Amino acid sequence: MSVNGDVHTFLEDTGEYTIRWYEPRDRAAFIDLYQLAFASRGEEWFTWKYEQNPYAERVPIIVAEKDGEIGAVRPFIPLSLRVADTAVPVIQLADLVVHPDHRRQGLMTTLSRWLKTTCWDDYASTFTYATQAARDGVLKMQNERWTDHDLGTFVKYERLNNVAAFVGNDHSLSVRLGATLATPAYRLKHRLGDRLVSTDPRIRVVRHESVPVSLLASLYETGVPETAHVLRDEAFYNWRFAEPGREFVTYVAMRDALPVAAIVVGTDHITGSPSTAQLVEVLPLTGGDALDPVFSALLSHITRDYAAVDHLCATGGALSKAVFSAHGFTATDSFPLSKLVAPAYLLVCPLGGSADSSAVTEGLTRESGWNTTYCDRLLG
Repeated sequence: MSVNGDVHTFLEDTGEYTIRWYEPRDRAAFIDLYQLAFASRGEEWFTWKYEQNPYAERVPIIVAEKDGEIGAVRPFIPLSLRVADTAVPVIQLADLVVHPDHRRQGLMTTLSRWLKTTCWDDYASTFTYATQAARDGVLKMQNERWTDHDLGTFVKYERLNNVAAFVGNDHSLSVRLGATLATPAYRLKHRLGDRLVSTDPRIRVVRHESVPVSLLASLYETGVPETAHVLRDEAFYNWRFAEPGREFVTYVAMRDALPVAAIVVGTDHITGSPSTAQLVEVLPLTGGDALDPVFSALLSHITRDYAAVDHLCATGGALSKAVFSAHGFTATDSFPLSKLVAPAYLLVCPLGGSADSSAVTEGLTRESGWNTTYCDRLLG
C-alpha cells in the first residue's frame, strides 16, 4: 500500500479538512460514527474486520478531520481477486460514513478520489455493492485517470417464511393486511413443495456446527470459476468466518464417502429486523447440472433446519434456477419481491495495478463477468 502523501488537505468554503490514514487514536470516533449510520458494532468487530485482515499492511481506513473532529471515514477491504488465471490485489469499498454535521462538503467525492489516487499503483481495482443512490453518485465521479463500470445488479434469491416481517407501520393498511394473510399461504406452499423434492439416496448430508476451513479450501479448488472472483484459500476462510456476532453452520454433501459440495449458512440476531439465514458460501463455485441433485439434498436439510426464520437468502451462480425454484426460492428482481427488496449494483473501477495485463482489465470490466456471493458481499 502506498505511503506517499499520507496527509492531504483541501480547502472548501466551509473550512479546511485533513484527509489522512486512520490512526489508533481514531478508533472510538470511528466506532461511534459507524453506529450512528449503520448498526451497533464494538471493539471485537473492529479488530476482526480492519486489524486482522490478512491482506492489509495497515488499518485500511481513510478519515477526513476538521478541527480535531472526524467528519467522515472511507474504509475499504483489501482482498485477493482471481481473474484471468491470475491473483491480483483489489479493494472492496465499504462502510462510508459522513457525519450529519459534515455533509454537503464534497467529502464522499474527495475521499474516493484520494483513495484511488493513493492506491493507484498497488491495486488492480476497486469494487463495491451500491444502492441506486450510491451508484448514481459514484458514476458521477469519473475523471481522465479512472472510470467506474456498472456491471449490473447483484441478484439475490429469497425464500420467505414470514412475509409480515418485511412490512412495517410505514406501509398502508392494505399492504399490512395482505402480508399477514400471505404468510400462512407461503408456509403451506413451502411444506408442500418440500415434500415433492426427491433426493438421491447416495448423498449423505453432514452438518458441522463450525466451518471446516481445509475442507472448504479443497472444495473450492474442484471448481474454480473462469470469471473474476475473490480467491478462496485457508487464510481467507480462517479470517472470513471468524466474524464476531455471526453464527456459521456448514452442511457438507458426501457421495461414496467423499465430500462433493458444501453450503455455509450464516445467521445473526439484529433486534427489530427480520430473522435471516444467509447461504454465505456455496461450493464448488462453478456448480453445474451434475451437482443439482447434490445441492438439492443440501437445501432440503437447510430449509428444514431454518424453517422458523423469517427468510432465507442466497445468490445465484453455483445454484441453478431450477434448484432454487424447487426449494421455494424466488429471484428478488421478480414480482412481488422486487417491491420489497431494493437492488444492489456491482461497481468496478480498474486501477493502475492492472495496467500491465489487458486480460485482467478485460476480466474486471466484463459485464456479468464476476462470480459474486455473500462470502464477499457481507464484508461490505
